Amino acid sequence: MASLSTGRFRGCFRKIGDESGSIAVIVIGLFIITVASLMVMTDVSTVIVAKRSLAQATEAAAQRGVHTLDKSSYYKGKANIFTVPMAIATNRAHPVIPIDCLRGGFEVLLELHSWSNDNSDLKWHHLKGIQLTNYQCDGQSLDIETRSEVNLPFKVPFSSIDSVFLTSSAGTANQVQEGFYLFGIRLH
Repeated sequence: MASLSTGRFRGCFRKIGDESGSIAVIVIGLFIITVASLMVMTDVSTVIVAKRSLAQATEAAAQRGVHTLDKSSYYKGKANIFTVPMAIATNRAHPVIPIDCLRGGFEVLLELHSWSNDNSDLKWHHLKGIQLTNYQCDGQSLDIETRSEVNLPFKVPFSSIDSVFLTSSAGTANQVQEGFYLFGIRLH
Protein backbone atom coordinates (compact mmCIF):
# COMPACT_ATOMS: atom_id res chain seq x y z
CA MET A 1 0.00 0.00 0.00
CA ALA A 2 2.87 2.32 0.75
CA SER A 3 4.29 1.75 -2.71
CA LEU A 4 0.96 2.69 -4.27
CA SER A 5 0.77 6.03 -2.42
CA THR A 6 4.40 6.91 -3.25
CA GLY A 7 3.60 6.24 -6.93
CA ARG A 8 0.72 8.68 -6.77
CA PHE A 9 2.91 11.34 -5.16
CA ARG A 10 5.54 10.89 -7.84
CA GLY A 11 2.90 11.29 -10.55
CA CYS A 12 1.59 14.48 -8.91
CA PHE A 13 5.09 15.94 -8.63
CA ARG A 14 5.74 15.14 -12.28
CA LYS A 15 2.59 17.04 -13.29
CA ILE A 16 3.53 19.98 -11.06
CA GLY A 17 7.09 20.01 -12.38
CA ASP A 18 5.89 19.78 -16.02
CA GLU A 19 6.41 23.20 -17.63
CA SER A 20 4.59 22.64 -20.91
CA GLY A 21 2.15 25.49 -21.62
CA SER A 22 3.78 27.93 -19.19
CA ILE A 23 4.89 30.20 -22.03
CA ALA A 24 1.28 30.51 -23.19
CA VAL A 25 0.23 31.78 -19.75
CA ILE A 26 3.03 34.38 -19.78
CA VAL A 27 2.15 35.50 -23.32
CA ILE A 28 -1.55 35.85 -22.44
CA GLY A 29 -0.67 37.80 -19.28
CA LEU A 30 1.65 40.16 -21.16
CA PHE A 31 -0.98 40.63 -23.88
CA ILE A 32 -3.59 41.62 -21.29
CA ILE A 33 -1.15 44.05 -19.63
CA THR A 34 -0.27 45.57 -23.03
CA VAL A 35 -3.90 46.04 -24.05
CA ALA A 36 -4.79 47.55 -20.65
CA SER A 37 -1.79 49.91 -20.88
CA LEU A 38 -2.83 51.02 -24.37
CA MET A 39 -6.36 51.69 -23.15
CA VAL A 40 -5.10 53.76 -20.22
CA MET A 41 -2.64 55.69 -22.42
CA THR A 42 -5.40 56.42 -24.95
CA ASP A 43 -7.69 57.75 -22.22
CA VAL A 44 -4.93 59.88 -20.71
CA SER A 45 -3.90 61.32 -24.08
CA THR A 46 -7.56 62.09 -24.86
CA VAL A 47 -7.85 64.04 -21.60
CA ILE A 48 -4.59 65.93 -22.27
CA VAL A 49 -5.63 66.93 -25.80
CA ALA A 50 -9.12 67.89 -24.58
CA LYS A 51 -7.68 70.01 -21.77
CA ARG A 52 -5.41 71.89 -24.19
CA SER A 53 -8.27 72.40 -26.63
CA LEU A 54 -10.52 73.71 -23.84
CA ALA A 55 -7.75 76.10 -22.77
CA GLN A 56 -7.43 77.36 -26.35
CA ALA A 57 -11.20 77.86 -26.59
CA THR A 58 -11.25 79.72 -23.28
CA GLU A 59 -8.35 81.97 -24.28
CA ALA A 60 -9.94 82.69 -27.66
CA ALA A 61 -13.24 83.58 -26.01
CA ALA A 62 -11.50 85.88 -23.51
CA GLN A 63 -9.60 87.62 -26.30
CA ARG A 64 -12.79 88.09 -28.32
CA GLY A 65 -14.61 89.48 -25.30
CA VAL A 66 -11.86 91.89 -24.28
CA HIS A 67 -11.77 93.46 -27.73
CA THR A 68 -15.19 95.01 -27.30
CA LEU A 69 -14.38 98.69 -26.89
CA ASP A 70 -16.50 100.82 -24.57
CA LYS A 71 -16.51 103.84 -26.87
CA SER A 72 -18.17 106.25 -24.43
CA SER A 73 -15.48 105.65 -21.79
CA TYR A 74 -12.64 105.53 -24.33
CA TYR A 75 -13.43 108.85 -25.98
CA LYS A 76 -14.24 110.63 -22.72
CA GLY A 77 -11.84 113.42 -21.87
CA LYS A 78 -9.81 115.72 -24.01
CA ALA A 79 -6.47 115.25 -25.66
CA ASN A 80 -4.37 117.59 -27.66
CA ILE A 81 -1.08 117.62 -29.52
CA PHE A 82 0.90 117.64 -26.24
CA THR A 83 -0.84 114.66 -24.57
CA VAL A 84 1.37 111.88 -25.99
CA PRO A 85 4.73 113.74 -25.69
CA MET A 86 3.91 114.69 -22.08
CA ALA A 87 3.00 111.09 -21.26
CA ILE A 88 6.32 109.89 -22.71
CA ALA A 89 8.33 112.67 -20.99
CA THR A 90 6.76 112.04 -17.58
CA ASN A 91 6.92 108.25 -18.07
CA ARG A 92 3.22 108.06 -17.20
CA ALA A 93 1.54 104.78 -17.96
CA HIS A 94 -1.31 104.79 -20.43
CA PRO A 95 -4.65 103.81 -19.00
CA VAL A 96 -6.09 100.47 -19.99
CA ILE A 97 -8.58 100.41 -22.82
CA PRO A 98 -12.15 100.18 -21.42
CA ILE A 99 -14.22 97.09 -22.18
CA ASP A 100 -17.94 97.04 -22.94
CA CYS A 101 -18.78 94.23 -20.49
CA LEU A 102 -22.29 93.52 -21.79
CA ARG A 103 -21.18 93.16 -25.40
CA GLY A 104 -18.02 91.37 -24.25
CA GLY A 105 -20.10 88.67 -22.52
CA PHE A 106 -22.12 88.18 -25.68
CA GLU A 107 -18.93 87.84 -27.75
CA VAL A 108 -17.52 85.31 -25.26
CA LEU A 109 -20.65 83.17 -25.61
CA LEU A 110 -20.48 83.39 -29.41
CA GLU A 111 -16.86 82.22 -29.44
CA LEU A 112 -17.56 79.32 -27.08
CA HIS A 113 -20.54 78.32 -29.23
CA SER A 114 -18.28 78.43 -32.29
CA TRP A 115 -15.74 76.14 -30.60
CA SER A 116 -18.49 73.72 -29.53
CA ASN A 117 -20.20 73.44 -32.93
CA ASP A 118 -17.56 74.14 -35.58
CA ASN A 119 -16.34 71.15 -37.57
CA SER A 120 -13.20 72.73 -39.02
CA ASP A 121 -9.86 70.95 -38.80
CA LEU A 122 -8.44 73.51 -36.37
CA LYS A 123 -10.82 72.58 -33.57
CA TRP A 124 -11.00 69.29 -31.71
CA HIS A 125 -14.31 67.58 -32.48
CA HIS A 126 -14.70 65.66 -29.21
CA LEU A 127 -14.99 68.84 -27.16
CA LYS A 128 -18.73 69.55 -27.32
CA GLY A 129 -20.94 71.71 -25.19
CA ILE A 130 -18.45 74.14 -23.67
CA GLN A 131 -20.21 75.93 -20.81
CA LEU A 132 -19.36 79.35 -19.42
CA THR A 133 -19.30 78.84 -15.65
CA ASN A 134 -17.97 82.23 -14.54
CA TYR A 135 -17.79 85.63 -16.22
CA GLN A 136 -16.30 88.65 -14.49
CA CYS A 137 -15.73 92.00 -16.15
CA ASP A 138 -14.90 95.23 -14.35
CA GLY A 139 -14.58 97.43 -17.42
CA GLN A 140 -10.78 97.09 -17.53
CA SER A 141 -10.17 93.33 -17.40
CA LEU A 142 -12.11 90.22 -18.21
CA ASP A 143 -11.94 86.81 -16.45
CA ILE A 144 -13.83 83.72 -17.59
CA GLU A 145 -14.05 80.08 -16.55
CA THR A 146 -15.33 77.27 -18.74
CA ARG A 147 -16.30 73.63 -18.34
CA SER A 148 -16.79 70.76 -20.76
CA GLU A 149 -17.42 67.04 -20.59
CA VAL A 150 -15.17 64.73 -22.61
CA ASN A 151 -16.13 61.15 -23.37
CA LEU A 152 -13.29 58.68 -22.89
CA PRO A 153 -12.59 56.24 -25.73
CA PHE A 154 -12.46 53.33 -23.27
CA LYS A 155 -14.48 52.90 -20.09
CA VAL A 156 -12.29 52.73 -16.99
CA PRO A 157 -12.24 49.04 -15.89
CA PHE A 158 -14.12 48.09 -12.72
CA SER A 159 -15.91 51.46 -12.59
CA SER A 160 -18.67 53.35 -14.32
CA ILE A 161 -16.39 56.20 -15.45
CA ASP A 162 -16.77 56.81 -19.17
CA SER A 163 -16.34 60.61 -19.23
CA VAL A 164 -14.55 63.39 -17.35
CA PHE A 165 -15.29 67.05 -16.76
CA LEU A 166 -12.54 69.55 -17.54
CA THR A 167 -12.32 73.20 -16.51
CA SER A 168 -10.25 76.08 -17.76
CA SER A 169 -9.90 79.77 -16.95
CA ALA A 170 -8.45 82.81 -18.68
CA GLY A 171 -8.15 86.48 -17.90
CA THR A 172 -7.01 89.39 -20.01
CA ALA A 173 -7.01 93.18 -20.34
CA ASN A 174 -6.39 95.65 -23.15
CA GLN A 175 -3.45 97.99 -22.81
CA VAL A 176 -2.11 100.71 -25.05
CA GLN A 177 1.15 99.71 -26.69
CA GLU A 178 3.86 102.31 -26.12
CA GLY A 179 5.52 104.00 -29.03
CA PHE A 180 5.17 106.63 -31.70
CA TYR A 181 2.96 105.80 -34.67
CA LEU A 182 2.97 107.57 -38.00
CA PHE A 183 0.17 106.55 -40.37
CA GLY A 184 -0.32 103.29 -38.49
CA ILE A 185 3.38 102.33 -38.56
CA ARG A 186 5.20 102.10 -35.27
CA LEU A 187 8.39 104.18 -35.39
CA HIS A 188 9.50 103.74 -31.77
